[in-house]
Amino acid sequence: MGENMPVLTIIFIFAYLGVMVAYFFSETSGNHNRRRVNKIILASMFILYAFVEMFRLHLWGGLFTWCFIGMVFCFIGDVWLLWSFTKGGISFAIGNFILFFFELRFFAAQGLKFSQYWWFLLIFAALIGTFLYLWFGGWYIKSSKKELRYAFPAYIMSVTLHGTLSIAGLFLLKPAPTNFLICCGFILFMISDYFISLHKFKYLKSKTILRLNSGTYFTGLLLAALSYTFVR
Repeated sequence: MGENMPVLTIIFIFAYLGVMVAYFFSETSGNHNRRRVNKIILASMFILYAFVEMFRLHLWGGLFTWCFIGMVFCFIGDVWLLWSFTKGGISFAIGNFILFFFELRFFAAQGLKFSQYWWFLLIFAALIGTFLYLWFGGWYIKSSKKELRYAFPAYIMSVTLHGTLSIAGLFLLKPAPTNFLICCGFILFMISDYFISLHKFKYLKSKTILRLNSGTYFTGLLLAALSYTFVR
């Protein structure tokens, strides 16, 4: 994969990782303005990279347009989260369903039938079943916002759909950079939201968990954006 990676892409990756490391400190600094600027720059980087690659490789109107639209809703969710956890979550949920729809079409385009990957639903059921047991069983701290009692589990379901489908993709899709990057990216995206559940509703003061949330999410979206470069 590295042999075919453009030099500008390599430079972008290092710049992105540098901004992400800076965000690890700004998000725990207590300075909201610093965190806001850092996060918007970081989120803008992955969406702008995907946008440029869509044009460079003439992908507009094709299957990857759906992936890009899903990522746009993630970008909007990132920005909204700085002011409203609920509004940001709604935007992310819309993006998650679009990404799931994209993956279903992506699998079909590569000749996979649902009968070959239906078992991802077993992984989905195991993760969601465990989460709901802990959520409604009182292990998590109840939110002061009553609407989140049901809305947040619904959100977790949305991200777990494309995350667990990506696990199946790692085993079934043809070995290719785009396939690998998309699947790993979406799996990290899913993992990040399980970390945010711990940060928001269990270990509220843990800087480590907050950074794990940001690290897995922004790395996941970086991988998803980089997948465009290798579309053939």
